[in-house]
Amino acid sequence: MMTETIASPLPATDLPGDESSSGPEQVPVSARDRVYAAADALVAEDAAVTVTTVRERAGCSNAVATTYLRRWRSDRAAAEAEAARLPELPRGVGLLVERGVTALWAEAVRAARAEHTTERAAAREALAAAREDADRAAASLDDAEAQRAAARDELRATRADVETLTARLAEAATARDEARAEAAHAVGRAATLDGELDLARREIADLRDRLAATERARGEQAEARAEAHGAADGVREALAEARTALERARSASLQAQEDRAQADAERTAAQTAVARLEGETSTLRGELHDARDLAHRAERERATEAAARAQAEGEVAGLRQMLDTHSASRAVRTQDDTGAEA
Repeated sequence: MMTETIASPLPATDLPGDESSSGPEQVPVSARDRVYAAADALVAEDAAVTVTTVRERAGCSNAVATTYLRRWRSDRAAAEAEAARLPELPRGVGLLVERGVTALWAEAVRAARAEHTTERAAAREALAAAREDADRAAASLDDAEAQRAAARDELRATRADVETLTARLAEAATARDEARAEAAHAVGRAATLDGELDLARREIADLRDRLAATERARGEQAEARAEAHGAADGVREALAEARTALERARSASLQAQEDRAQADAERTAAQTAVARLEGETSTLRGELHDARDLAHRAERERATEAAARAQAEGEVAGLRQMLDTHSASRAVRTQDDTGAEA
């Protein structure tokens, strides 16, 4: 069976900069028993006793495995040292051995401290770089969150603008329909006035024909005045009525012309209003199209931000994995160095 080497140039609590020097993690008492049992089982199986194998076998955390594995090695070393204790050397031999061992031990301690200092500096530099990368990734993530919030606010504003433009478009469509109805009414009224004007014109023509007939009858009556003096009075009365009717016809014609002019003006105004409303409708449609484009751009920017956030989270996860890997490799390297020095 292979004997587990537990000697170390320096105690674990004397290593400067070692994160575990602040004291063991407060865990239940049963954790120590699990770690000791796992280490003893690995030694019995002639397997490597490392933080990783002990952690997997004992089912505990990395910190717990590291803390109690050091204690196990220390206890095992003490037990092996007690078992291998030799009789006391003579004083002279002891002094010579003590001097040689002291010199060798001092040189080993200096070498171990120098190597540990170099490794600790490199580990601190790597940890500082990893922390800077993590801070940058966190800052990028915060920026992405801020941009996402701004995009959400802009999207809400865009949706409000779209709703406002939609309402305005509905109002414009209603006003356009009302203007078209008014224009159709004006056109119908103009057509009615045109019919009334034609009727007035026919009445005037009829009155003119009657006036001409009256004039002819008047001439005939003048020739026969002596014979039909009484008929002449009737003709005069008929002429007076004809003139009155003609004046009424002329008044009606003038009124019809004025009504038609007013209808033409109203129709022109209605057409102008329709054209203006159609222009406003076209403008509102353009604004609605721009708003929709803005909403699409906001959606694309949100997707880009989500991708950037996912990438940042992946980078942070990678950094954390690097830190865990580095811690594990440092523990393995420390164990290997301890075994080599022993």
